[in-house]
Formats: sequence, structure tokens, C-alpha cells
Amino acid sequence: MKITKIVNNNIVTSADEHGMEIIVMGRGLGFGQKPGCDIPDNKIEKIFRLSSQNDNQKLIDIIEDIPLEHIHAADQVISYAKSMLGDKLKDTIYLSLIDHINCAIERKKNNLLFQNPLLWETKQYYPSEFQVAVQSLNILKNALGITFPVDEAGFIALHFITSEYDTEMKVTFDIPKLIDEILHIIRKHYPHGFDEDSIHFERFITHLKFFAARVLQAKQIPDDGDFLFRSMIREQYRQSYECAVDIKSFIENMYQIPLSEEELIYLSVHIKRITMK
Repeated sequence: MKITKIVNNNIVTSADEHGMEIIVMGRGLGFGQKPGCDIPDNKIEKIFRLSSQNDNQKLIDIIEDIPLEHIHAADQVISYAKSMLGDKLKDTIYLSLIDHINCAIERKKNNLLFQNPLLWETKQYYPSEFQVAVQSLNILKNALGITFPVDEAGFIALHFITSEYDTEMKVTFDIPKLIDEILHIIRKHYPHGFDEDSIHFERFITHLKFFAARVLQAKQIPDDGDFLFRSMIREQYRQSYECAVDIKSFIENMYQIPLSEEELIYLSVHIKRITMK
């Protein structure tokens, strides 16, 4: 393996067996070297293989000024998250989380700690991602000797969610808020409440997470033209449909996003399921 470009003393680029660019990291790997030099195998500590040249360049731009220890710690967090969350995490997690963790470390050193306004919602609606993020704080503590507050676990979890749902961070912030508002509207229509421990409610929350992501990114399910099915839902699930219409009105007023009839029908069906006694 040969160096194609020196990024800094610890990071160089090379090419794999298929000719694709890779980012190679190791202490002193680029020091005193030049393009064309061999990369000693025993100095390689990490190889990054992102799916596109554009993402590779973004990662290079991010990590070239970040201390090696911070990159190693962030990579440990990402490796753990991938082992727990599976293939749902996309390559963008490297771009966002390495930079975030480096900034979090610098903030902690300067006693600049941020309160997470979405901590409760993140724990409630994304328990798996949040638990992985909590364990990530232990990984950072072991790697760097830095103890972060639980708010930071909430921020890290949001990066996992952003990667999983392939959204922008602003959308990720808005998803839990929208879920809260939808549940508030449903509770007004059904003041006697519903079983939040039921499998139907768990499935509904899953539906809402994807629903909110679709709506906020203008990627809604298109109408399929099944007028008979829609008419049946409107008639037989009248209260649930009226509740969904109120949700539609809220979304259109708050976000100026029209809601498709297909999304409205799916909402009605889920609302009916969670409110059945």
C-alpha cells in the first residue's frame, strides 16, 4: 500500500485493491513521508472506507485538525454503535460524530456544558439509540478520562438517529417535537387515555418516527387511488379519522406542509388500534 496524499503527520490517503481511495491513520504515518512511499503495515491503526469520494474528502477535511486520540475515541464509539444498532448507521455517522465528539471534548475542557432540551423525548422515543449513547459516554471516559453529563448522551443519540433515518440534524430535532404534538392531539380526542405499554402503542411510535421523518423531508407516501378503502376508514373509524384530520391541520399550520390522504388514512388506522379497549 502506497501513500497518495499526506493529510497530516498521522493521516494519509491511499488506494485499496480496487483502486478506491481510502484514508489511513496511524501515529507518525505521514511524518517525513511523501506520495509514493510505502505505508508500513505495523503503523496502520485505522483505515476508513467511505462509500463515496465526496464523503471521503469531507472526512479528510474534518479529521485533519483533530487530535489522534479524539479520532480514536470517536471511532470506538462508532464501532460500538454499529455493533449494537447494525447496518442502520450510514457512513455519514463518521462525518457528524467525529466532529461532534471533538467539539464536546473541547467544550468540556472549557467548562461549556449545554443542556439538552430533547433529553426526555430522546430517551422516550429512541430508547435503543439512547442506551447505546449512554454506553458511549463510558467508552469516552475510559479512552480519554473525561466524564460527560447525561445530556451529552442525548446529543450523541441524535447523531445516531440522524444517520439511521438519513435526515439533517434540524429534522432530527423536529421529529420528537412533532411526535409530542401528535400524542397531545390524540389525548385531547381520547381523554380516557390508552395503553402506552401495549404492542400497538410501540408500533405506533415506530410509525410516527418514520411518518415525521417523511413529512419533514417532503417524502410522504403518495395517494394510491384506493377510494373504497379510504371511504371505509372514514366511515368505520370516524373518531380516529377526525383526530387524524386535526393532526393534519396542525402540521399544515405549523410546518406549512400539506399532508397526503394516504398518510392521513394510515394515521387513522394506528390511532384506532391504540385507542381500542
